[in-house]
Amino acid sequence: MTSPFFRKLRFVSGIFLLFVSFCSKAQQTDTSFVRTQAKIPPHLKGIERAPGSSALGAVYYYGEQRLRSPFSLDVPFYEMADPVVTRHYRGFRTLNTISQLTALAPLAYLLFQEKGSQTRTREYWYLYLGSVAASLGLTIAGNVKVSKAVKRYNQVLLENRLGFSIAPLPGTGRAAVGIGWVGQFRTQPH
Repeated sequence: MTSPFFRKLRFVSGIFLLFVSFCSKAQQTDTSFVRTQAKIPPHLKGIERAPGSSALGAVYYYGEQRLRSPFSLDVPFYEMADPVVTRHYRGFRTLNTISQLTALAPLAYLLFQEKGSQTRTREYWYLYLGSVAASLGLTIAGNVKVSKAVKRYNQVLLENRLGFSIAPLPGTGRAAVGIGWVGQFRTQPH
């Protein structure tokens, strides 16, 4: 016969796993990252990772502006509409949410205690340390995902692009025509 604590732990674990599977299934069936070769908005800037950033938390710069957190990257990522960038960024957000939920496990243990029963300190500390380890691991995995999204974002910005524009000239009734090419020269090793 199992103790009431382990029955409650199995119940909470089951609900947690059900939530995680629901979140991952929702992410897999999302069709918003199917994209044709849409044009990349010209106002998007490169994203840089600050030197000295670690896997526990990186500091990013968008153009010349320092961002407060990786959550500030969602606007340029979604404006680019690249499926790989979107997938990595959504993975980061999912892992971050799960990381925050695992930090609630010790609180759930205390709340689900039967009235009048003693709190087992050993079980509590195992649960507490396990939730800290899981939260830390998920945070690191999420930061790896956002780093992959930044790398892909910058790669897409550097791809060769050809542009064409026509703008009216004020007061003349004529139009100015412009053709532009954005790219980089790649040298072949000899």
